[in-house]
Amino acid sequence: MLKSSLSWAGRLSPWLIIGGLSYAALFVQPTVNPHPLDQPLLETRDAFFDAEVLGQHWWAVGQNGALLESSDDGQSWQRAEVPGRDNLQGIASSPDGRVVVVGNQGRAWVRQADGSWQQQQLLGEDSVAKLLDVSFIDGHFWAVGEMGSLLRADADLSQWQALSIDEDVTLNSIRAGANGDLWIAAEFGRLLHSVDHGESWQVQELSSESLRAVHFNGNTGVAVGNRGGVYLSENGGQDWRELPPFTEEHLYDVAFHEQRWIATGDRGALYQTRNAVPDQGWQRWSPASLDKSYHSRLVNTDRGVLLVGKQVGLLEAQDLRLLIKETP
Repeated sequence: MLKSSLSWAGRLSPWLIIGGLSYAALFVQPTVNPHPLDQPLLETRDAFFDAEVLGQHWWAVGQNGALLESSDDGQSWQRAEVPGRDNLQGIASSPDGRVVVVGNQGRAWVRQADGSWQQQQLLGEDSVAKLLDVSFIDGHFWAVGEMGSLLRADADLSQWQALSIDEDVTLNSIRAGANGDLWIAAEFGRLLHSVDHGESWQVQELSSESLRAVHFNGNTGVAVGNRGGVYLSENGGQDWRELPPFTEEHLYDVAFHEQRWIATGDRGALYQTRNAVPDQGWQRWSPASLDKSYHSRLVNTDRGVLLVGKQVGLLEAQDLRLLIKETP
């Protein structure tokens, strides 16, 4: 009898197990406590091309749609990504808080009231031209880029107007001059200058190497470019002269801050003058935290100069304090 019972139990046990599993699948609902995956603040592929400061609100933009944002003077940062994951080349803001980003394939993104970003197509749908820089000057947003791309928008970013310079030349950056006039640093050593809100342009050719940026402090202007080119004007841009070279590295940006000029560029190039006279005493600046990668942008803030490139840091006195670091 016992042997027979064990035999039946052996036959039934697989079916009992299957039945139990079926019951569990039908009537027992599993509970899960989800743990959201934290997106790293920095990714290994990140490279930043530009930054903007508007009061306590700071932004840095770069490769593959990377956009970092701080609302507390760079003390803490959050990561966002604009639609499309294009390379973001430039960012600018107006005093009333309008913010626009420009990038590859003639695209722009405008920050909305809820903090999201709305994409706009500024050039043709099939455009391959990059928009390389954007600035807010004299009540308008200005964007420049490859293939002579030059666009102007009103302060509310509701409409963009394409302006022509009649040349297929890369326009690298656009900045304000001594009197609210416009200056564009371009390839082939060219500086473009407009005194009539971009309706017409005068061209000066300073060298054969591309110019990457120009900056004015009053009537003193400094332009920098490839292969260490530095050019000085002391009369609001009417005349320019080349300064003796102090580096062979490409220089990507120049700024004036607290009575000294600062220039930065490729492979850790960072130089400063001891005083407000840019034709004397450019010296290598090597803060302990500075790496040997490129740095493409210098942005003045109340706390120092924001240095943007593979690193994002704040130049304070003689030091570089990194603002955005990998989370250990």
